[in-house]
Amino acid sequence: MIEVAITDDHTIVIEGIRTMLKSNKEVMISQSFTTIAETFEGLQPNIQVLLLDINLPDGNGITACKELLQKFPQLRIIALSNFEDVAFIKQIIKNGAMGYLLKNTDKTELVVAIKSALEGQRYLPQRISQMLLNESLGKSNPSAYFIPKLTSREKEILDLIIKEYTTEEIAEKIFISVKTVESHRSNLIQKLGVKNTAGLVRIAFEKGLVSGS
Repeated sequence: MIEVAITDDHTIVIEGIRTMLKSNKEVMISQSFTTIAETFEGLQPNIQVLLLDINLPDGNGITACKELLQKFPQLRIIALSNFEDVAFIKQIIKNGAMGYLLKNTDKTELVVAIKSALEGQRYLPQRISQMLLNESLGKSNPSAYFIPKLTSREKEILDLIIKEYTTEEIAEKIFISVKTVESHRSNLIQKLGVKNTAGLVRIAFEKGLVSGS
């Protein structure tokens, strides 16, 4: 029996997959988590495969994938997403994921992906493989936006960063400490998968997270 865990902040997704695999005699959902922090704290060493959402409340699965594999080197991770975004697919594969599945996957494909990952073989649905091939050949792909979940405070701070407010000015304007602003900025950088403020601004505009006014 292959022991699998799921990290997804939508319980309906977790329960849907759990129900889908309930009658399967090869795969069992042993654990489930709703945040990256819960996963790091609670993942048991007997878990062989982790189905990891790439868009979570406390960060993105793309970054978490690499960090989880550092802590659990024997773990096989399969990204779980609603988004067909070549940049994110390539990045999470680069960070060690053994597969990338859309959340509307069926039972047969899910089991095949889990078994393939466990055997050390990367699994990508045919459509995803074709998208990556098209990209490598210079052809365009119709790609859905990956929209990170931001809190109302993070959106407020992001808007002020875009307007070129300094950390100190942001703290003064919205009545919080400089340390808290820095913490929010760090969280934004992690959630948007960038390295610095310049990257934060670029991705924010690309994803339509700010009005620019």
